[in-house]
Amino acid sequence: MDSRTLKVELQSYGLRIPDTTDVRSGGAGPTGGIHLKILSGGEANIPVVGGFVSSSPYNLDQINGEYWIFKDGVAVAQVELMEKASRFQEHKTSSGIPMQRIGLLHCPTTFATTLLQTCDFWEDERRCKFCGIELTLKDRSTVGFKNARSLVETLTLAKELDGITNVVFTSGVAPDEEKALAKYAEICREVKSATGLPIQLQIIPPEDLSWLERLKEAGVDTLGVHIETFDPDVFRTVTPGKARIGLDKYIAAWKEAVRVFGRWQVSTYILVGLGERLETVIEGAAVCAEIGVYPFIVPFRPIAGTPMENIAPPRPEIMEYVYTEAAKILAKYDGAAKNSKAGCVSCGECSALHDFEKPSGAGGVRFKKFTKQIGTS
Repeated sequence: MDSRTLKVELQSYGLRIPDTTDVRSGGAGPTGGIHLKILSGGEANIPVVGGFVSSSPYNLDQINGEYWIFKDGVAVAQVELMEKASRFQEHKTSSGIPMQRIGLLHCPTTFATTLLQTCDFWEDERRCKFCGIELTLKDRSTVGFKNARSLVETLTLAKELDGITNVVFTSGVAPDEEKALAKYAEICREVKSATGLPIQLQIIPPEDLSWLERLKEAGVDTLGVHIETFDPDVFRTVTPGKARIGLDKYIAAWKEAVRVFGRWQVSTYILVGLGERLETVIEGAAVCAEIGVYPFIVPFRPIAGTPMENIAPPRPEIMEYVYTEAAKILAKYDGAAKNSKAGCVSCGECSALHDFEKPSGAGGVRFKKFTKQIGTS
């Protein structure tokens, strides 16, 4: 089995492991998974918790001290595991906060943290049905807001001890986005000055698009503005808060962000497995690529404690089809994950899209045709 197929199947079926005690199972981001390096090629974050994992044909075991993945009892690939605890996590900030509550490594070189661990959508009907952003506050495994001082101390040590090369700052939706953006800019400026690390910031479309220039000046290198789905029905029912923002504002923000940050330095998550029609994933990827936004296609992964915790990821043949078609679209516009300076796209471990990318090709759906179909101007 080639490593690309293995990665796709593992992210759909999950991997049974002997002990999941130390695996983060709630909160924002790629929870419930472990990082693997597949020695035949590639790296991936693989789900290991959730009801669907128990029926996976894949399990992890050791042979003579080496880790191997087995499928239906047959060894198919040797792997290496990322250390359970990065070295920076053994330390505390000057204010006494354990650094593991400040941030985590999403892959060996990418440090990620949620600046604002609360979301204005969380307590009402606007909440995204798959999101677990506030769950880690309940179990006290993080802090509600990460200040610049704690971040600089943690990132400096993570760079020194663990060799991180880039940073991802995610955020919930703030009650006052203007104040939040000002704070994010302040943090990014201090982090950039102290560490020099490339930074990705993830935000909702700002009402005032001039903020994009200010964020760039503050040291942000790449921007994530995540729509999650292009299916109109799923947009309304699964991500109702984002649906109220509206597709038009996402497109406007993407276009301006590409002007400010450059092509392929802006990205958006497109989740597969929320109940969407597959053609909307492909058409949405074409919309993004024509603008110069990288469509970061990711298989849905259920988060414990959310309304969608019992929904299994999409089957691997679905993901292989989507990745193949999206890769054709990216080739048409000369897009590639390797062009991204920082963030989820450059990490790439929750998606196999970059494994399908080709140096050239054709494909895609005309931007005007799709936007007319879903009713945007």
